[in-house]
Amino acid sequence: MKKRILASSLITVIFALIVVTCSFIALLNIKEINKTKELLEVYNDIIIKNNTFEDLSEFTINKSRVRFTIVDKSGNVIKDTENNNLENHLDREEIIGAFESGKYSSARYSYTEGINVVYFATKIDENTVIRAAVPLNDIKVFKEMYMKYYFIIIFFVILLCIGLSLKLIRAIIYPLKELELATNKIANGDYSRRVNIHTNDEIGSLANTFNNMAEQLQLKIIDSMDKQNKLEAILESMESGVIAVDNKQKVILINPYAKNLFGINENIIGENISEYIIDYDIISFMRDIPEIETKEIKLMHPIPRELRIKKAPIINSKKIPIGVVLTVLDISDIKRLENIRSQFVANVSHELKTPLTSIKGFAETLKYVEDNNTRNKFLDIIDKETERLTNLINDILILSNIENSNKMKEEGFKAEEVIEDVINIVVNSINTKEVEINFDNRGIKELLGDRDKFYQMILNLVENAIKYSKDKVIINIKAYDKKNYSYIEVEDDGIGIPKEDLPRIFERFYRVDKSRAKGGTGLGLAIVKHIVKMFNGEIFVDSIVDKGTKFTIKIRKTKKLTDVNI
Repeated sequence: MKKRILASSLITVIFALIVVTCSFIALLNIKEINKTKELLEVYNDIIIKNNTFEDLSEFTINKSRVRFTIVDKSGNVIKDTENNNLENHLDREEIIGAFESGKYSSARYSYTEGINVVYFATKIDENTVIRAAVPLNDIKVFKEMYMKYYFIIIFFVILLCIGLSLKLIRAIIYPLKELELATNKIANGDYSRRVNIHTNDEIGSLANTFNNMAEQLQLKIIDSMDKQNKLEAILESMESGVIAVDNKQKVILINPYAKNLFGINENIIGENISEYIIDYDIISFMRDIPEIETKEIKLMHPIPRELRIKKAPIINSKKIPIGVVLTVLDISDIKRLENIRSQFVANVSHELKTPLTSIKGFAETLKYVEDNNTRNKFLDIIDKETERLTNLINDILILSNIENSNKMKEEGFKAEEVIEDVINIVVNSINTKEVEINFDNRGIKELLGDRDKFYQMILNLVENAIKYSKDKVIINIKAYDKKNYSYIEVEDDGIGIPKEDLPRIFERFYRVDKSRAKGGTGLGLAIVKHIVKMFNGEIFVDSIVDKGTKFTIKIRKTKKLTDVNI
């Protein structure tokens, strides 16, 4: 830019100098020619007045001798100081003009001499004209002695031109550099950058306009970033997936929840969604024109899930669809809870129906039985089924009470004392099996919570160990502290639990022994699991068929229990 301005300025000045010089020379030439014509006129008048036609060699202009020619009315040359053998001059412009008006001058090319000549003709009488002539080249406009002054003037003019051009360059380039620097800063994220130019010209107006534009741009970008941050925060905190794609199935937006649902661990913005979601139903639902806006789909990859997907078109300012946005909700837990609820109702109905059927059947039979032994036998069966029904209802009420209670009593108690009470109760109440219980107490610290719930939890585990063991039961109970946790282990050498049943043993009414030969309600381990949660703990199970089962309870030590969601 700087070089172009400097070059343009120099070219303009030089061109102007050339034009002015040429014009000046042309004006001087015209003036000199007119002056020469006047002098030639004077010479002609002197010759006519003094009638000195014989000796004409004394007249000169710029040290160049003047040529005189005398022509008659017929155009014949009577006398010429340079050449005696000349053709007829009747067609010469100055001759014709002199005969007509008395005096006439011209500056033209002479075919006789082959050069440009200045002529002035004066009529002597009606039959004769005298013409004075001098070569145009002999009329010197510029003197050689003045040439150096001309060059000095031109040199200083060029220097002045360069100085003015540099000043002009600084006046233009500096504000532009300021604008360029500010533009680069803004492009690199420094939206507070402004141009510091304090002039009232066009560049100052441009700087003010630029600063206003930068101010508006900064406000717009801040507002846009605030909206984007809010949108990102909302999308990241949503408990449902959001995916937006364009008409070419390129991903515009995807939130972390959706990535987790489909097992995506990388940034896929701009990628084709079909390369990352391997499910025909989802892709086809996404591609269809919004005929179906909501659909439930079972996803098989990366893990089986039940999804509810809703879609809506993305419309641009011209009301043209440019893509689609999907909201994906994982309803696997809802489906599972619905299934559990359905199974619970079916199981409760079945568990209640069996003893009630027995009670009703034997009660009706007693009407027709007169034998006391048979009557007593039927009454014992009714009593047994009634007890079973009572235990079932009690367990259901206990489980319901635990699930509906967000808080439990907070009291300090010694776990080893509760475990010893359970051991004494179990050993004294069961006579059909030889029960051997080994309690390894390694100094577990005081626990905080509901002592009765803890007692019921240990009792259920020990009773299960006895119930699902062979004769001569050996039960090992271990209690110890490790770091910030208290551990209670209940291990038996019974029949064990098959591997395929382990994930479901804490479900309501789920029995490993499907025949119900062992009795029980099928709610014991479900109650245990909920009590463990109330103590802010976890329960684990390890089992090998025909070798035994070990339950491990891990309770975090806390000074005070908070509300616990069951």
